[in-house]
Amino acid sequence: MACVTVWGIAADHSQEAAELKALLIKLSGRQMKRKQPFTYPALLDGMWALLAMLEIMEVYSPEQLDSLKKTVRRFV
Repeated sequence: MACVTVWGIAADHSQEAAELKALLIKLSGRQMKRKQPFTYPALLDGMWALLAMLEIMEVYSPEQLDSLKKTVRRFV
C-alpha cells in the first residue's frame, strides 16, 4: 500500500504534492542531486518515517512528547 501511495504522490504535480515530496525527502535523510528532485526509494523511506511519527503522535500525549523531548535534549 505504501508503494502505491508513494507512486501517486510522485505522479502528482500539485503544489501540495510538491510540499509533501519535500517533507518526505527531509524525513528520508537522503541527499538529492539538483537535477533529480526525488527518487522513489527516498519518498518511500520518508513515508515510513512519517507514518511512524503519526503513530507516535496518536499513542503519546503532547505532554508526554514534551517530556521525551526534554530527555533527548539532555543527551544531545
